[in-house]
Amino acid sequence: MRIEDLNGKTVCMLGYGREGKAMVKALETFAPRAKITIADKNESIEKHPMYPMQIGSGWLDNLQNFDVIIASPGIPPQELPMDAAIQEKITNSTQVFLDTIADRGAVSIGVTGSKGKSTTASLIAAIVKNAGKDVLLLGNIGEPAIAHLDDIKKDTHIVLEMSSYQLMHTKTSPTIAIITSFFPEHLDYHGSLESYQAAKANIARFQPKGTAIFYNKLFPEAKVIAKMSQGKKVAFTWEDAPLRIEETHLLGMHNLSNMAAASKVSLFLKVPKPVILNALREFKGLPHRLQSLGVHHGIEWVDDAISTTPESTIAALEALGDRVFTIILGGQDRGNDFSELAKKIHASKVEHVILFPGSGSRIRDALEQTENRIKLYEAASMDEAVNLAKDLTTKTKICLLSTASPSYNMFKNFEEKGEEFLKCIQR
Repeated sequence: MRIEDLNGKTVCMLGYGREGKAMVKALETFAPRAKITIADKNESIEKHPMYPMQIGSGWLDNLQNFDVIIASPGIPPQELPMDAAIQEKITNSTQVFLDTIADRGAVSIGVTGSKGKSTTASLIAAIVKNAGKDVLLLGNIGEPAIAHLDDIKKDTHIVLEMSSYQLMHTKTSPTIAIITSFFPEHLDYHGSLESYQAAKANIARFQPKGTAIFYNKLFPEAKVIAKMSQGKKVAFTWEDAPLRIEETHLLGMHNLSNMAAASKVSLFLKVPKPVILNALREFKGLPHRLQSLGVHHGIEWVDDAISTTPESTIAALEALGDRVFTIILGGQDRGNDFSELAKKIHASKVEHVILFPGSGSRIRDALEQTENRIKLYEAASMDEAVNLAKDLTTKTKICLLSTASPSYNMFKNFEEKGEEFLKCIQR
């Protein structure tokens, strides 16, 4: 469904956060005759001066009366009506975006995965830009894609970081798809591992012939998803990385897989290998992803606020080695298994673990089931956690923020969590 197809339609925008607002603005520009209603369960959201609004307890009323329902990615599927006639009308801005740009001759490159999608997407964008091509990095990593329809021309390469939330209602797949990894995540949102995998699979499910999908073959689920595509299938592993980690600014062996994916996709796009290698060497990494904040109070502070799963925190510990002395963990409890993380911490040189509310209690349980070498502390705020770390961490060692959990119970998003970490360190 192209955005122009919404002209004259009755459209309900479900959720009026960042993506919802961007979608409404896009409708005003490209489908000015669309009859828009905004629905949000938050009664305190900003009121729109032009459009009717359904807010609070009645936000899902009368959905059967709309031609199209555009759901924001933050709305869990279990909150939406199960009525088949209503479900048939639900789409999202990702679907509208992909359908709209298909007519413009643009190349869409979608990156998903439980870990590694942000770095892989950023690496691909950096390489393609280095090759002199017109490129936009959008989606889960940056601004809503739908806000950039005016910027897309023939041969624009659009690199989209695609979360399971954004893929869930999508019935169009990108021209080039990448699956970096797969393990259980967001199960509180999707309700089951099967539903999570089904959402991720939409990156491949609708690919016709003439497209391509790149997948990390070390993850069986990624291979299963890739088989759904009718396009060319290209496997990769960390062994396909064209450079050693030491030749780059990246930290951690897990980034070899990200470099492997980015380089294989770039070669497929006919980017010369010297251009790829140069871009990989120059890439500086991303904020809040194993980002050293420097030495303060004699301690090195590392911001890995993006790590919201046990697996990504394990990767952070592997990347930083024996210098991690204190780690800050915990946040919103999504039911993840912390047993492997506990084993990793006990096998490391970590001495102190500071726990946030929520999943912190289950991380404590996992750590205490093995041995009691680790000293455990609780903190109700970032300020309290950082002050504890200042007192506990040996000079020249690392305090790592890598919570193994999202922190929506304390912060708006991981960016806010990382920014608060820096503010507290500098006090």
